[in-house]
Amino acid sequence: MDIINESTIEKRLKNLQPKSSHICFRCVLLLLIVPIFLIVSDTSVISEGFWITFIVAFLYNAVFIILYLKNKLVDIASSIVFYIDVLSISAFSYFLGGLQSDIYFLLFFIIAYYGISRNISSTVKISIFSMVVYSLSSIFYEVDGLSQFNFFKLFVRNVFIIFVTYGISAIIVQVKKYDEMHKREFKRARTDKLTGLANRHYFDQKLEEEALYSEYSGKPLNVLMFDIDNFKVYNDSYGHVEGDKLLSLFGDIILQSIRKADIPVRYGGEEFTILIRDLNIEMAKNVGNRIRYQLERKNMDLENKKNSVKVTVSCGIAQFPKHSKDIKKVVEYSDKALYYAKETGKNKVVCYDEVIKESSTSEIDRAKSS
Repeated sequence: MDIINESTIEKRLKNLQPKSSHICFRCVLLLLIVPIFLIVSDTSVISEGFWITFIVAFLYNAVFIILYLKNKLVDIASSIVFYIDVLSISAFSYFLGGLQSDIYFLLFFIIAYYGISRNISSTVKISIFSMVVYSLSSIFYEVDGLSQFNFFKLFVRNVFIIFVTYGISAIIVQVKKYDEMHKREFKRARTDKLTGLANRHYFDQKLEEEALYSEYSGKPLNVLMFDIDNFKVYNDSYGHVEGDKLLSLFGDIILQSIRKADIPVRYGGEEFTILIRDLNIEMAKNVGNRIRYQLERKNMDLENKKNSVKVTVSCGIAQFPKHSKDIKKVVEYSDKALYYAKETGKNKVVCYDEVIKESSTSEIDRAKSS
């Protein structure tokens, strides 16, 4: 479709792709690093247990990769896989000499990768699990000679794991701070400061996404365009402060009258737009009338003035894909419906169907007169 920006589709498909770095990390971990540790190990005889562990680890990694590629791996299952990694590395450490093997370094990568993608609590949990499992595997390897076991060396290695955990936790704190700052800046960039609604820039971004959703779901998308009646006169008569109060009030009315899934926008000046999914045009018209009525029944109390003023709003509605398969045309048609509402008395909600009907009637009348 012409209305669907190709970059939007490509971006969505890209988001569905699994993280290649994650898959590469796991493959390298199993197929390259573990055999290297095997080669440099002082262990002269490799037991069956090592090869069984290697095969099992290879198989569960293969299953993990398949599930990840098909986007069928839930977050809980993904977390469990990291704990299995810790068990695997501890098992490899046991078969390659226990405390004498340096393969335990791989635990640092597991903790780091897992921690950065989660939170501090999760990082601490997997670190404690790593220390316990690794310590047990090292002790079991020397179970027959515990009197000569180097507990200090084991302690130092666990301290290294604690240092890694602390470092990752510090990174998580900084990343979260940056993320919160980024979210605030992003919200400011897409939010109208006066009303708290989305701004025109966000509307332009969201419009194609909503049309794409409508296309795939087979459900309509309604575009409601509002314009406060005689706003310029109101602004000139009572001042910009009162005008801003009116705009803010109308923004609040919109927010109180719609669902969370709907997208309210300050389109510009005294114009407002709402994108409403899944409702037929009559139900969308009811929403428009509810908002219109809520503003009509409000009396604007003017500062330092004894009197109050009633304000009204007009609304035009068009629907995608009923009125056009081009979402930008639908926005244009909702604006035409709004213009028609203004032209025929204001303080009303007009669907584009009524504009089409009026145009057809006018053409028939002109044909008869000619």
